[in-house]
Amino acid sequence: MKLKREKRQKLNKAAVFSILLFALLIAWFIVSLGNAGSAAEQSRSDSVYRTVMNSASLCYSIEGEYPPDIEYLEENYGVKIDDRYIVHYEYFGANIRPSITVSDRKGRAE
Repeated sequence: MKLKREKRQKLNKAAVFSILLFALLIAWFIVSLGNAGSAAEQSRSDSVYRTVMNSASLCYSIEGEYPPDIEYLEENYGVKIDDRYIVHYEYFGANIRPSITVSDRKGRAE
């Protein structure tokens, strides 16, 4: 009788441990999915920044001056900005590289 009770307690402890381990793995999986989404969003934001910066540099190399605004790049160089992002383009002068900041509509800036 005593042996059965001890065996049952060991099985109960093993079951509780297995359930806790499974719950921990599920939580880790959910956190990992969230991090993967953040990394993908960061990559897209970086891509928008590089596109605008490269287009401004291309304009400078072709025309000898940086574009005065983002609309000039859209009209003359085919730059398309996804509606999920806001591009802050600060023009300082024809021969000074502009300051470019990309932020998503949720408020995170790059």
